[in-house]
Amino acid sequence: MTRKADLLLHPIRMRIVQQLLLGKPLTIAQLLDVLGDVPQATLYRHINLLINADLIEIIDTKKVKGTEERVFSVKKENLQVPESEIEATSQEDHIRHFSVFHGNLLQLATTYLTETSPKQYEQEGFAYWYTPIHLTDGEFQELVQSINKSIEKAINNKLTPERTTRIFAGMFIPQKSRE
Repeated sequence: MTRKADLLLHPIRMRIVQQLLLGKPLTIAQLLDVLGDVPQATLYRHINLLINADLIEIIDTKKVKGTEERVFSVKKENLQVPESEIEATSQEDHIRHFSVFHGNLLQLATTYLTETSPKQYEQEGFAYWYTPIHLTDGEFQELVQSINKSIEKAINNKLTPERTTRIFAGMFIPQKSRE
């Protein structure tokens, strides 16, 4: 059995899921167009892995030029990696997963930065930062719950012409105290 993190934290599968998370179901042709650099046979192979793992689903089929075209959607409720899997994952695999995650963020940022004038960054909400914070375990849990509550509210927003899709990526990296 393949672990969920290995399925999701693969460079191509992560990009497929991210495109489907943008809220609009897509066909293979549409995915090929938005992904740009993924060969069709490779895309089919990764789509089938995600379907078999119950991470995406076929929500519709359309007849196009005599063939049936499938429309895919992500199964948001199945994307969470179980805590038991996280704990059982080796340090080396966590480093590999983080590298894929980081590489994907770098690709998203690079695309944005090369296509957008710096004059638009603030207006469009592009930012990155690094901020050490000092919290007790209780204060940290309160912060995480507050962030999660805000994000859960925003996640439920439907895409409309007035709303801009923004990728929010975050992490907490505990540091050893120097005291």
